[in-house]
Amino acid sequence: MQFILNPIIKNGLLLFYVLLSLLAFLFTFRQKVYHKSVMDKASTQFSGYVDQRISGATQFIHLKDDNKELQNENADLRRELELLKGEISESKLKSSPINNAAFHQTYRFVPVQIINNSVMKKYNMLTINKGARHGIEKGMGVISGNGVIGYVYNTSNNYARVMSLLNPNAKTTVQLKKNQYFGMLSWDGKDPRFAKLQEIPKYIEVAKGDTIETDGKSGVIPGGIMIGTVFSSKIDEVTGELDIRIKLKENFARLRYAQVVVNLEKQEIIEVEKTDSITQNANP
Repeated sequence: MQFILNPIIKNGLLLFYVLLSLLAFLFTFRQKVYHKSVMDKASTQFSGYVDQRISGATQFIHLKDDNKELQNENADLRRELELLKGEISESKLKSSPINNAAFHQTYRFVPVQIINNSVMKKYNMLTINKGARHGIEKGMGVISGNGVIGYVYNTSNNYARVMSLLNPNAKTTVQLKKNQYFGMLSWDGKDPRFAKLQEIPKYIEVAKGDTIETDGKSGVIPGGIMIGTVFSSKIDEVTGELDIRIKLKENFARLRYAQVVVNLEKQEIIEVEKTDSITQNANP
């Protein structure tokens, strides 16, 4: 036993140094592993942050292109919807003895961006980024995904001014969806969230929440486009008709994109309506 202890006692200082060195090595190794883990986590977090910012910046850069693509898709969807409506009508005609002509597209939709807009004036107007060279003409209707926006007032080659629905001079023929009774929608120059519907007979049943939509009779805007819902109604003591307040579906203060409605049959309609004056002037 003494034989074993003597070398330890004799070289105790050396062994103690070796032991301390070993402990220091183990401690340093563990510290390096810990620091490496911390650095790896920090690096991952930083890389993720940078990647997220780069991705966000890239998405922002491409946002305009994405919005333009969505506008085009919306225009295509509206065109397909009008085609579907026409096919349904054609199917009904085929089931009757009427010999109808082949169905053809009535409307085309031109996607546009709203570059100037007002909502707090009495006579509000908008500016869109397409004009005469894109086929835009005075009198054409302008719509969004939430209803009627207004009507083209004048055009230049590349731009057009639009009379907003929030303009007392803008009149739109609409109907109650549930019974197809139609009247005239206009703005009273007060709250941009509401419009008024007039020329509805007082005996027509109207309830809060009833859907108001375009009737399509003008040929400027297709029928069936929702504009808003009935907010309140009362009898006008002067006219004896209903005075209905409509909550507009569109938030005009947030307008960014829209579509101009092109009636492909407009010229034909104009030509056939010219015969009215001929008939009125003709002798019986």
